[in-house]
Amino acid sequence: SVSQLETPHSPNFRCSSDPCFAVRSLGWVEISEEEMAPGKSSVAVNNCIRQLSYHKHNLHDTAGIWGEGKDMLLVLENEMLNLIDPLGQTLLHSQPIVSIRVWGVGRDNGRDFAYVARDKLTHVLKCHVFRCDTPAKNIATSMHDICSKIMAQRKSSKSSLSRLNIDPAKLVDIPFQEFPAPKNELVQRFQVRYLGNVPVVKPVGMDIVNSALETALGSKDKEEWPPVTVNVASATLTVLVSDTEEVLSECRVRFLSFMGVGKDVHTFAFIMAEGPGDFICHMFWCEPNAASLSEAVQAACMLRYQKCLDARPPISSSCLPGPPADSVARRVGSSVKKGMQSLLGTFKRSGTQTP
Repeated sequence: SVSQLETPHSPNFRCSSDPCFAVRSLGWVEISEEEMAPGKSSVAVNNCIRQLSYHKHNLHDTAGIWGEGKDMLLVLENEMLNLIDPLGQTLLHSQPIVSIRVWGVGRDNGRDFAYVARDKLTHVLKCHVFRCDTPAKNIATSMHDICSKIMAQRKSSKSSLSRLNIDPAKLVDIPFQEFPAPKNELVQRFQVRYLGNVPVVKPVGMDIVNSALETALGSKDKEEWPPVTVNVASATLTVLVSDTEEVLSECRVRFLSFMGVGKDVHTFAFIMAEGPGDFICHMFWCEPNAASLSEAVQAACMLRYQKCLDARPPISSSCLPGPPADSVARRVGSSVKKGMQSLLGTFKRSGTQTP
């Protein structure tokens, strides 16, 4: 509880048994109800994070600062999100978790946490942003755990109410979600080494990929390639520093134009379209080979493509043309197929996996 908190300058300083996180407020930005619509909230909230993180001197009139950006403690206690002054141990703000519309971790920085809730006095939606001393995903995970317990309690209560002939449909469920990806989205993690990224002249072609890989392999010794974690989800490919979880790059699967296994079966690369005529090739060294990572990325591309097909209006789906011959899905599938055939051929010739 608040009374159990001691000043952070005290050698005996500690948070209570409730989840407690040291944060610094970056302020808040007003956000519209329209921006909170399904499929839009992720982009809108991440834009708020970027605005407050990188453009503090250009904030418009709807932005504000909690206590002039001071340090504070974010404590999750008794189904409340409390912001506490660590020095005076005073409660700065209290937000019922069930009233929070959206929360999550920023895409560009794993230390940025944000949540959206309606202001009690003005009734406008505000996106509050915080820079955390520890990975912000810890807050998101704790929030999810608390909501799971609340939902379980409500489910149990509904069962009891039904026995009392009370309509459980009249009870309001908790509206919550995280961004940038749904909670239940499958994420595969791969421990590899990052060869870096370079601009390339075309969005497709194994010759482009192999040329970039050869240059990267010849420019540094293997010991200089940083170990990274590649998280592969249906919507994003995220590259993080293995030790610190710092995000080096986050790539939207929808903008992936080409991928392939290099001449050396340890190497893998994909090309991202960053803008008109702007293409970046990301390169990796994998152990024992690049098969698992390439298959996972291919599966993410195909799943993304299938989601696009499923999103088409059913009434007109029969009239829609099939994917063009040069579609991203076809290029990706073709490049992976050729790479895997080369990989399997190498294994057959050698009789074993490449160490």
